[in-house]
Amino acid sequence: MRAFLAFELPQFIKEYLQDVVKRMSVENVRWVRDDGYHITLKFFGEIEEQKALKIQERVKAIQKEYHPFEAQLKEIDAFPTRRKARVIVVTLEKGIDNMQRIFNDIEEKIVDLHIEREGRTYKPHITLGRRKIPIPILEREIFPLEQKVFKVQTLMLVQSKLTQEGAHYTPLWGIELGGGNGERGKQ
Repeated sequence: MRAFLAFELPQFIKEYLQDVVKRMSVENVRWVRDDGYHITLKFFGEIEEQKALKIQERVKAIQKEYHPFEAQLKEIDAFPTRRKARVIVVTLEKGIDNMQRIFNDIEEKIVDLHIEREGRTYKPHITLGRRKIPIPILEREIFPLEQKVFKVQTLMLVQSKLTQEGAHYTPLWGIELGGGNGERGKQ
């Protein structure tokens, strides 16, 4: 299965971002459906179900080691750059240090599972859409964001199935930061 770890976003943020996308005039973009908004932590690519269970075992410690924290939307940007915009994203202001600490901790916890370490610096973001051909994104095409604050409290393993309509995401399990049993079974 194709899978990744991500922080779940509250529904009000998903609805807000969907409204923002509807107001933007950026062309040639395949937009993410609102139920697909999340903050990716670690992309695994294709993994076996057994490895997903081992990842869950290692990541469970995160539940007790980290408390829920606040994050804040910053602005709309693009990767790799606005001049060569292939991925349209929302960057974050608040909460980035916490996400980076959790990312680094998880990299250490799963290193013995033969999962390749990320080669690039981790940059927390929310993907809004993707383009096949990178072209500049202009300031007039971008809708200004309200810098909404939200709580980050659930880390989840998500299965991603690629279809002609885009990726479909299915949460497989989640871990609530700050204790409690917080785990969700397969859905």
